[in-house]
Amino acid sequence: MPMRKFQHTVTADDTSSRLGSGDLDVLATPRLITWCENAAFQVCKQTIDADHTTVGTTVKLEHVKGSAVGSEITVLCAEPINDGRRLVCHVTVKDSEGEEIAKGEIHRAVVDPDRFMSKCQRVL
Repeated sequence: MPMRKFQHTVTADDTSSRLGSGDLDVLATPRLITWCENAAFQVCKQTIDADHTTVGTTVKLEHVKGSAVGSEITVLCAEPINDGRRLVCHVTVKDSEGEEIAKGEIHRAVVDPDRFMSKCQRVL
């Protein structure tokens, strides 16, 4: 299955201490999840009708290795598997040495944007 690559460089804004998910200056898991979700969104967008979009529904990610500021990170995202209700993308994240720092799945539902937004309640 072909994998799309998405490159990122860890900055101070991407760290646990900056995002509030920890107190170390290493790549924060919430930022890593964002990068993986964005990769899945980009990959899924190319497999659906132009009048639809996808929304995230489930994230399963194991973050197994720390990455310092300045680290080069590659998110590898496979083409989605359609299970009938959602698209499932398998992701692998590697550092510049090719070592795996995370792996998991991102699930996205295909929706009609207008219909989806009409169901969202506006909170004032």
